[in-house]
Amino acid sequence: MKLNEKRLVETFLKLAQTDSESYDERAMQELVEKELKEIGCRVTVDNAGKKYNTNAKGNVIAFLPGTVKSAPFVLCSHLDTVTPGKGVNPVVKKDCITSDGTTVLGGDDKAGVAIILEILRTLKEQSPAHPPVEAVFTLSEEVGMFGSKNLDYKKLKGREGLILDNEEVDTLLIQGPAVNTIEVWIKGLAAHAGVAPEKGISALEVASYALGQMKLGRIDKDTVANFGVVKGGSATNVVMPELYLKGEARSLVNEKLAKQTAHMKACFDKAVKRFTKKINGKTCKPEVKFAAQERYPAVRVDKKHPVVKSAVAAAKKAGVALKPIACGGGCDANVLAGKGFTLPNVGVGVRDCHTTKEKLILKEFFAAFHIVLETLLSYKK
Repeated sequence: MKLNEKRLVETFLKLAQTDSESYDERAMQELVEKELKEIGCRVTVDNAGKKYNTNAKGNVIAFLPGTVKSAPFVLCSHLDTVTPGKGVNPVVKKDCITSDGTTVLGGDDKAGVAIILEILRTLKEQSPAHPPVEAVFTLSEEVGMFGSKNLDYKKLKGREGLILDNEEVDTLLIQGPAVNTIEVWIKGLAAHAGVAPEKGISALEVASYALGQMKLGRIDKDTVANFGVVKGGSATNVVMPELYLKGEARSLVNEKLAKQTAHMKACFDKAVKRFTKKINGKTCKPEVKFAAQERYPAVRVDKKHPVVKSAVAAAKKAGVALKPIACGGGCDANVLAGKGFTLPNVGVGVRDCHTTKEKLILKEFFAAFHIVLETLLSYKK
C-alpha cells in the first residue's frame, strides 16, 4: 500500500513540538485524541490520570472497525518523553530528523505514535481488507509504565498485535525480563566506635557479609542482579546502627527471578545469624527487613507465533531482514504481557534515545510503517 511520506513526517513534527514530558502529558493526550477523531475512530480516554500524579486525564484508546471478521489487532505506543523534552525544535535533514541539540527529539515514542496515526489514516483512505484495530496510547511509560499499569483493560477486546517502542527497524523484541525491585532495611546497634565497639552491631558489616555471600552481576544468560543505592551512617566514631539498600533482580525467566530473589533474601538471613551475639549478658541480633516488589513481569513471545512470523515476512517484503531478539530492558509490553497480551516490539528507526543526540532515521521510519501495516493486514483470528 502507498505511504504518504510527507504527511507522516509532518505528523511526527507536530507531535515532537508538543511538550509531553512524563507527568506533563495533557497537551499530547488531547492532540492525539483530536487526531484520532478526525480520522474517524471511536475514541475513549480512561481515568488512569486520577490514579497517580499526572496532569493528563488518561490513556487514549481508539477503535477502527474492520472490513473482515476477526479479533481486533492491537497497536500501542506511549505519549510521554524523558527530560529535557520541552520546547523541542526538530531539525529535518536529508536522511534523518534531529533536535537542535538542547533537548531530546522525542522519537521515543512519538515516532511510534505517528506511525499508528498514519496507519489508521491509510486504512480509512485506501480501504483495504483489514481486521478491526484497537490503538492504545499510554501515559508515563518512561517513569514506570504507570499508564499501562492503570489502563482500563475492559475497554479492549484484542489481545494480539504490536508495540512500537523499539529503536532499530531490523530488530523485533520478543523477550524482555521480569524485574523485582529489592529494598533492605538493616537495623544494628549503635555504640561508641572508639570506646566500646564490641557493644555495637554494625549494620554496614551485616550488609557487607550478606553481599559477600551473594551472587550479583551476571547470574546466567537470563538473569542479572545489582544493588545500586546505599544510605547509612552519620559519624566515624559511631558503630553504624542503620543502613538502607536498594537494588533489583531481573530475568527473562520468571522461575529464575524467583530463585535469585530468594537467594538474596537468604544471604541477609545468614547475616542476621552471623552477627547475633551477647552484649552484657543479653542476646542481641540485627533486624533486617527485606522487601521484593514486582516492577513488571516478563515478556516471552514464541518465535513461531503467527504475529512474529507475519512481521518477519512483512519486513522481508519491505527489504528488511527482521531479527526476533531478547532485550534486558522493560516497556509497556511487559505490563501488557502480564495482562495476557502478546505484543512483539517493533523498531521505529530512532537512535540515541534519552539523549540530546537522539535522531530519527527516515528510511527506517518509513520501513517501520510498512512492516506494521502489512503485519496488521495479514492478521485474522
